[in-house]
Amino acid sequence: MRRRAQSNSSGPRPPSSFVPVSIYSHVSTYRSLQLELQLYSPSLKINETSRGPLAVFSDHDQVGGKVFLDSRSYHTGQLTISIEGVFMYNPRQSGSAETTNYSEPQKHIFFNCSTCIAVSPTAESSSSRSTFRDAFIRRRPSASHINVSTLSERSYPFTFNLPQSQRPGEEIPPSFTSKFEANSPSKSCGVEYKVVASWEPSDEFEIPSYLEVPILLQPDTDFQSMDATRISPDSWLEMPLKSERRMPVRCAVTLPTFVTFSRGSSIPYFVVFTTVPRSLALAREVASDATISVSLIRQITIHEPTTTFPPTPPPTPPSDEIEINRGGARLLKRVGKSAQSRLTRPRRGSDAPLDKHDKPLPRLPFKKSFFETRTIHSDICIGFPKRPRQQTGSNSHPSLEAVSSLPDGLHKAKIPLDKEMLPCVDWSGISVKYYLDISVLIGQDDLRARVPIRIF
Repeated sequence: MRRRAQSNSSGPRPPSSFVPVSIYSHVSTYRSLQLELQLYSPSLKINETSRGPLAVFSDHDQVGGKVFLDSRSYHTGQLTISIEGVFMYNPRQSGSAETTNYSEPQKHIFFNCSTCIAVSPTAESSSSRSTFRDAFIRRRPSASHINVSTLSERSYPFTFNLPQSQRPGEEIPPSFTSKFEANSPSKSCGVEYKVVASWEPSDEFEIPSYLEVPILLQPDTDFQSMDATRISPDSWLEMPLKSERRMPVRCAVTLPTFVTFSRGSSIPYFVVFTTVPRSLALAREVASDATISVSLIRQITIHEPTTTFPPTPPPTPPSDEIEINRGGARLLKRVGKSAQSRLTRPRRGSDAPLDKHDKPLPRLPFKKSFFETRTIHSDICIGFPKRPRQQTGSNSHPSLEAVSSLPDGLHKAKIPLDKEMLPCVDWSGISVKYYLDISVLIGQDDLRARVPIRIF
């Protein structure tokens, strides 16, 4: 990756507390009233919804840059720089009666990392400022633009490391924009990232400043190309379809062994059936009248931590308080003895049961704030149009055993995917999963299977 050329300086070396910033080839500058933010990114991308090019990062890059404070801003305050990941969804699409009153997409923050910098004047600038000038500026807020601070540049570098997953399939979700259109297959969701700089001056008469910069997070194509090489088109996995009662017909669906697909590809599948025991009449009936339905289902679940806590216990009755006050000395002695006995108590082994005071605190409860199940694509076919054949050489014929082991009927198709689809997400309260629902309806009996797949 090409980096920006840095000029050599003969000045003093930076202090040990200096945080190096990854400087990439592209520098994007954004300004507000009192802030200037520079982002260093490996690439840029023009987005239809943005006014200019956006900085693009991969999940293995560092998001870094520099924030400049205007010299006319107040000399003391707090500068906060953060990076934020937001999952946007429309509750109206969930079909719940409780969410029909929302008119705008809701936001769920699944990733947040920030750093706070306490800004104070240097010794030189603080000594040059007089008490009279401070009082004059406070009495006249309109004169706050007077440059009374030092002429030196106030810049603050920052660097954020994106979190890395420990297991495949749990990567931080990439940026995704669904535009919330009615004809979009992902109209109810989106993933956005932004870098935020906030300046809060210490003087209440000064105006704070806020700067929000959207960025794009895209997966690294080099890492995904390595994943794609593991998928072999000749490796298939067969999964049976189940029914509520025992039937003389067995059905199965066949998918690639690695049920992982990119959004720019398609999902190939086979649906086969076999009569047990073999019956030519039943096989013809099933091959002509069975209804095959294959659907791609997307399921979104968002969990928010609950903020309600159990009520506080009732206050102690006054009689108990009087009794405790009377026997205060005895109570203190008893507490002291119990504390001493706990300190001198031998340590238990790993097999000893935990005391009720040693039990860990329960996890913070979560509530399901949004749940949506949507059919992205559906295929319906009447009958099994094909009969499987054994592949042999041009001068040879298959054996009777090979022919008898073949299914009685075959349905072969593909489900096209779209680059605008939301990929699978498993991250901090957000779950986006995909399933293949396969159904074969034979008369009044329904054979079904649900297969989880991964789309990246």
